[in-house]
Amino acid sequence: MTPSIRANGPSYMKPVPPPVQRSTNTATPKDRPIVITRTVANRQIVVAMSSAAGATGVRPGLTLTESRALCPDLANVEHDPARDARALEALARWMIRFTPVVALPEMPKHECEISDSIYLDLTGCERVFGGVSNIVRDVITSLSRLRLSASVAVAPTPGAAWALASFGADNGRIVTRDDLASVLSTLPVAGLRLEDDLRESLHHLGIETIGRVMSLPRHAIPSRFGPRLLHRLDQALERIDEPLVPLTYFAPIEARMDFDGAVDSIETIYLVFKRLIDDIVNELARRGCGVREIEIEFFRAYAQTIKHAIALSRPSRDPVNLFNLIRCATENLDGGGDGFLGIRLFVARAERINDEQIALLDQERYAGEIELAQLVERLRVRMGEAAIATPVLVESHLPERAWNFRSMAVSAMPVVHGRDAHATEKRPLQLLSEPTELAVMVSPSEDRDGRPILFRHHNEVHKLRHTIGPERISGEWWRGHDRTRDYFDVEDEDGRRFWLFRVQETNRWYLHGMF
Repeated sequence: MTPSIRANGPSYMKPVPPPVQRSTNTATPKDRPIVITRTVANRQIVVAMSSAAGATGVRPGLTLTESRALCPDLANVEHDPARDARALEALARWMIRFTPVVALPEMPKHECEISDSIYLDLTGCERVFGGVSNIVRDVITSLSRLRLSASVAVAPTPGAAWALASFGADNGRIVTRDDLASVLSTLPVAGLRLEDDLRESLHHLGIETIGRVMSLPRHAIPSRFGPRLLHRLDQALERIDEPLVPLTYFAPIEARMDFDGAVDSIETIYLVFKRLIDDIVNELARRGCGVREIEIEFFRAYAQTIKHAIALSRPSRDPVNLFNLIRCATENLDGGGDGFLGIRLFVARAERINDEQIALLDQERYAGEIELAQLVERLRVRMGEAAIATPVLVESHLPERAWNFRSMAVSAMPVVHGRDAHATEKRPLQLLSEPTELAVMVSPSEDRDGRPILFRHHNEVHKLRHTIGPERISGEWWRGHDRTRDYFDVEDEDGRRFWLFRVQETNRWYLHGMF
């Protein structure tokens, strides 16, 4: 991990978690070379490596096979960008103990890149710690206790701090404004955070250091290399401000009540719930948020704490709804005969909620959505998170493959406003799980592509009065041949509508649904 900190402004950190913590399934020795790979097609490309692996010649961009040719004892784990982002944000929030302003860099443009940087703004913080040098020492010591190696640098600009932390020789170096230009001039041009193609262009021209870039005529740089090079140089030298967006601090929303003695009366527990819910709802209303997931903890004297988690389909701060859900989740609660010493409600996840002004004609629809969401929430509490599923559209032309079930625990209740792209296609309300083959009579045609006029289904003959079609749907080529279908919307003499199709290659007819 390579952190950097800047004085009198933002500071930068570049943390790379050790390989031992990145692998959850494979236990590796502390000093064993290890790399992080990303699978591209059938090749595993190295995107990061440990210092032990780098000492053997392994570098990013090599395949795992080439890397193991250099280091036979090499271990590897798969790159997980989402997990890296969560871990980096967690580490950044942990760094708030040194300064209230902590920021993350912009997201990488390519999935194979690893964002491993953290900026800290130390403006005014030196008064609390007794100087910037004390902050640097505390950062390095704290990270080493977490088994994270770190390179720390302090500079007046984020760009200069990044360059010093990434390419500087001294760990924990502090650079002032007077020495900024002279120190940066000795660093490679990669310290300006440039793209690969721009670095290659500078390398072909023999420009290897930032000092050589500073010696170029300023008016000629944009026309030769584009505006990016000059912009990064001015940011590093404090000629252009580089604003940082700090992480938003989220204070936890929770309410707790401890008892003087053990309580096992369910009526008393429900009264406590109502009081705790009121405290939580008031805080949610102040922040303009609603609960999406709430956790309940029951503290016992001589036993393990009982925990329950309730996930809501949509953000809510309705105290009646929250109480009903908690009552459903705890109706079979057993204190083990010793009762409970305390109860705690914790909002694990909250989302912004808007106070909608419902139109006069939309009240019934809105009330129906709320009632359906509350029904789903109660069923999930009683039957489990994965017990309720909702159909969702899937990108496929084949009707039987154009939808799938998704657990309601994964996302919120689907609320459809307006018309979907599939709504313009007339599809039957009842679709058979498997198309049923039929005997069909068609109108005379020279190429046997006539329209259906009669078909037999379950020993019943249906004479057709109206026929609309054909609608041709081509099959998925990777599933084999004989997949092209011509669909017809037909109506028999009794007014019943059916959805038939003919396989173009075999000229066989099937029933797929009823309107």
